[in-house]
Amino acid sequence: MATVRVLRVDDHDEGDSMGSNAFSDFSGTYELAGSDKYEEYLEAIDADATSRAAASGQLKIKQEGDHYTLRTTTPTETTVSQFTLGQEYVETDDRDRRTQGIGRRDGNRIIMQLRRGAVEMTVVRTLDDETLTAVFHSGNVTATRNYRRLSDG
Repeated sequence: MATVRVLRVDDHDEGDSMGSNAFSDFSGTYELAGSDKYEEYLEAIDADATSRAAASGQLKIKQEGDHYTLRTTTPTETTVSQFTLGQEYVETDDRDRRTQGIGRRDGNRIIMQLRRGAVEMTVVRTLDDETLTAVFHSGNVTATRNYRRLSDG
């Protein structure tokens, strides 16, 4: 039976939302099709063994207006992350490490700026027809993951 791990999220700023109504709907289920340098990225951000094991799971995105839920499912674990565009949020992982983040939209891209202590990370997810490309950057490491859409919403 799979374990469900929900990252604790504390919303902070109720600032301006960056409306997504005019953009592509990211909602859907995606299967990993390819990955480049992702293990190096996980090492650069000091990811735990559980996160590394979850690295090859299926990704489901639910977009409701400016609010996004990203659910990664593997045979052993489900991780859920939630955020609202333009609002700072904090996630706490299973090692009680706090990651601050804020997301914004730029056309068919979701851009996440993240910080855990001194570690800064950027994740850019780009939707192009039936393909989702995620580019992860931290320090001098950049990784890319390509996903194929299996279904909508």
